[in-house]
Amino acid sequence: MERYLKKTIKTYNQIASSYVQATCTLQPKEEFSLFTQMIVSGKTVLDAGCGGGRDCKAFAERGFHVIGIDLSTEMLKIAKNLAPGCEFLQADLRKIPLDNASVDGIWCCASLLHLKRKDVYRALLEFKRVLKEKAVCCILIKRGTGEKFVKDSRSLGKPRFYSYFQPGEVRMLCQSLGFDILIEKASTDSQTKDAFNFLGEDWLYFLLQKP
Repeated sequence: MERYLKKTIKTYNQIASSYVQATCTLQPKEEFSLFTQMIVSGKTVLDAGCGGGRDCKAFAERGFHVIGIDLSTEMLKIAKNLAPGCEFLQADLRKIPLDNASVDGIWCCASLLHLKRKDVYRALLEFKRVLKEKAVCCILIKRGTGEKFVKDSRSLGKPRFYSYFQPGEVRMLCQSLGFDILIEKASTDSQTKDAFNFLGEDWLYFLLQKP
């Protein structure tokens, strides 16, 4: 595993409990609702980068079969306690240990942004592999440019790696992989200005479908 990713995972292992407490009410509700409306209850949802299991629990409460993957062992411990009816795996977004065409939806909220830009392509390629035909994928990532380590209050001053994206480059990347883009929104769009208040930052939201 690359050094930048090891460093970020180390931070999440160290801050797991406080981070989960700080973000437990920050689910992007509108985006979550749009995503779940596209999937039949009882079907399989993969939470790619599930963290402490906040969204896994919410999916399970809506009747979905839920698989959560993350690389932080401490986050997964919390997730297993919070959502005991879900399945959890320690796994990399770029190498998902699931069969081809095995899931009905992928929820990836604030996870791809911890990968270097060159590695995001590999992750999205894996998403496409494990999705069933006509299945949907939601991604939420930070808007901006460049890559860097960030230390902030939510990480207790410890470093986490971030990649930032512009809408056009995400659109081109998704289309190059053959995804259909069902919804594209940015937190700076006037018509969706309140959609991303869950973190109070500049975000991009894409709802994709595998043809």
